[in-house]
Amino acid sequence: MLSKKIGIDLGTSTVLVYVKGEGVVVNEPAVMATDEKGARVLAVGRAASEMVGRGRKARAVRLVRDGDGVDYNVAGAMLQHLIGRIVGRQRIFRPDVMLSVAAMVTGVERRAVLAATIQAGAKTAYLIDKPMAAAIGARVAVASTDGIAIVNLGAGSTELAVIGQGETLASESLAASVTQRGVRLMPGEAERLKIQLGSASGPVPQSDLEVSAVDEGGGRSALRVSANEVRAAIQELLESIAASLQRVLAQVPEARRGAVLRSGAVLTGGGAQLRGIAEFLASRAGIPARVAPEPQSCVAIGTGMALDNLQVIRRGQHYIT
Repeated sequence: MLSKKIGIDLGTSTVLVYVKGEGVVVNEPAVMATDEKGARVLAVGRAASEMVGRGRKARAVRLVRDGDGVDYNVAGAMLQHLIGRIVGRQRIFRPDVMLSVAAMVTGVERRAVLAATIQAGAKTAYLIDKPMAAAIGARVAVASTDGIAIVNLGAGSTELAVIGQGETLASESLAASVTQRGVRLMPGEAERLKIQLGSASGPVPQSDLEVSAVDEGGGRSALRVSANEVRAAIQELLESIAASLQRVLAQVPEARRGAVLRSGAVLTGGGAQLRGIAEFLASRAGIPARVAPEPQSCVAIGTGMALDNLQVIRRGQHYIT
């Protein structure tokens, strides 16, 4: 079979693309560079960040819509670029594409991103909710498990769900934006801060880190941030995630709740790399928690793997194909 099978995770800060037989082939910032009028896409991902950062006459366009989810109009142009990069300009053999979306995305937005995917060059296009994709990518047997919690800790939002027998039993989405000194960090910098300096529990490292930021006027500046500042900035968010996990667990039918508490919670997404996050959520929510292998790639990998198991994925779900 010459057509490629592609899984795409359109994250709020990072785009990951998984190709069957090749693994994750794209892991870049979720940003595009366009001309000043926004009429032509000049670059996507890391090349776009570099182009804008060098002061060229280019405009940065991000997938995040005012810090609240993905702008699927922007996503269409990015998908066209990504699919073209993977399958080539000729596109004789059009790929099958599965995209992950937030569970709370509306039907109108789902139809829009599917149409954009087909227009971008896909032969077939499917959608899967991020927590389900994360579970598959974490090698959870979603069809046979009686119940397990998934916490996908993304840069822009945290998606929580309880999955059992191939169905989503309960879910919740939580905005995950953190403001630092009234400036916007460059793509990837917040993640770098969390991983290198952040700590959800235990002692705070006595160190700091210089990151790139953009002020209100659009000017680039260097910002030095301490580990104590990172802990203070993320503490409220961590408490919100723990409370959200408790609410999701409370929504699970009582007959299934015992199985979920025994299986525990699997943590995925870039935020799962935060030091002490599993211990923090376990103590706050009263459920065993563990970090999945390669947590940042779980959604992209699971999205690609789902193309080989559509029957299980469709059961109990509402996907538009």
